[in-house]
Amino acid sequence: MKKVIVAAMAGIVAMPMPALAQGGIVLGPPQFQSYANRGQCESALAAERNKQRKDPATRGAGYEDLSGSDFNKASRTTTRCEERNGQWVVVYYQNGF
Repeated sequence: MKKVIVAAMAGIVAMPMPALAQGGIVLGPPQFQSYANRGQCESALAAERNKQRKDPATRGAGYEDLSGSDFNKASRTTTRCEERNGQWVVVYYQNGF
C-alpha cells in the first residue's frame, strides 16, 4: 500500500469533482498553482520535491525515514504535472500511475 506522499498534502486544497473525474487529485495552494506551461509546473514540482528531500520533517507520514534518493523515487511514482483545461497542474495519485 502506498502512503500519502508528502507534507505538502497537509495544506493542499483539492480541486472540485471534475478534476477528480479525470483521475488523481489536483494539488493547489500554497505549494502549487496552475501554470501556463509544462516547464513552470515541472519547476515548481521539482522545487517542492527538493525542499522535502532535504528536510525529512516536511514529508508526509511514512516518508520521513526514507533517504533523499528513495524519497525522490517514491514521489515520482505518485505526483506529476498534467495539462487540464488548458492549464498545467500538479496531480497526486494515491496508488501511483
